[in-house]
Amino acid sequence: MEPVSRDDRSLNASPPRARPVVVQHSAGTPGANGPLTAVGRVLGSALSERYEFVRMHQVGGNGGLNVPLLRDWVELLRQVRPDLVHVRGLQNEGFHGVLAARLAGCPKILVTVHGTVRDLRHGGQTWRRAMLAGCAEPATLRMASHVATVCEYAAGRDFVRAHASKFLGVIPNGVPLPADVGALRSSRRSALDLAQDDVVMIAVARLNWDKGFGVLADALRRLPPRPGRRVLLVAGDGPDRAGIAEALADVHGTEVRLLGNRRDVPDLLSAADIFVFPTLHENLSNALLEAMAHALPVVASAVGGNVEVLRQGGGHLVPAGDPDAFAAALEPLLVDAAERRHVGETGRKVVHDGYSLPVMLRSLDDVYRRILEGVV
Repeated sequence: MEPVSRDDRSLNASPPRARPVVVQHSAGTPGANGPLTAVGRVLGSALSERYEFVRMHQVGGNGGLNVPLLRDWVELLRQVRPDLVHVRGLQNEGFHGVLAARLAGCPKILVTVHGTVRDLRHGGQTWRRAMLAGCAEPATLRMASHVATVCEYAAGRDFVRAHASKFLGVIPNGVPLPADVGALRSSRRSALDLAQDDVVMIAVARLNWDKGFGVLADALRRLPPRPGRRVLLVAGDGPDRAGIAEALADVHGTEVRLLGNRRDVPDLLSAADIFVFPTLHENLSNALLEAMAHALPVVASAVGGNVEVLRQGGGHLVPAGDPDAFAAALEPLLVDAAERRHVGETGRKVVHDGYSLPVMLRSLDDVYRRILEGVV
């Protein structure tokens, strides 16, 4: 689809802009969406002094072609006439973002790949996933003028490599590092009715089976009894909450608390001892990076961006879908506080060096500059 033409005379009559206008596209509910969290961090950063940011956000997902949404977005884009539209993600939401930009005549559209519907293994209608994987997602990448990914794993996938001429590289997710990860531990634990000698695991993820909660439940059942209390905090919500709650309720020896979507995840991480991440597929998880920034040791499945992060240290990688391996990696961390501290501090350094907020912002700024200056 060719961009819709605009009146060149009106463009020439426009006053010069002090800063380039960059539209930030996002979708989802606050507290339940990594890319949405990243948008908030960008808007609140020093980049807002270099670029004039405009939000283009939708709360819910799209069940099909959402004509009213497209109409609203096209009108917005024609009003602000951005120098660049940054669309985060593929699936149906990314398709609508890119299509609106094309219909509005925006010549520069950056799509960052955060995930793909083709990885989903559970839930949803098979025909709808096939339509997204075979039609909407390829169209999203074709309509984009530029493409980037959040991790090397995604950059190497066939559907991204098919657009090599548009590919600008990796813009890694980045998270803030708390100044003193141990300062508030006691008060956070008290607020959650946790004793100081409890061993607290935490999972922060959307509640669907693709995040590996069935594997986690099976792994917890395989853990041997130990003195003291073992607690699992689960922050997040999703379509499979009822089934996941039932699976975790059957775990003996571990107290499980489903907390729902939370806006205080940093506080929860400060209260925890171990981050568990049994996901069956992943690109680059903000939740993983945030846990490591809080110096939590990690047990995670060896998929996607998890591998490139944790191969540098900070936790243990296990085969996806293997509860025996997950339990075996988790057990030493549950019993050895010194090992937890050592592994956690290593992970915090990994995030500081490669996945901190300043690293992400520098990468994003570099890509924006290259696009806007026309060097790519």
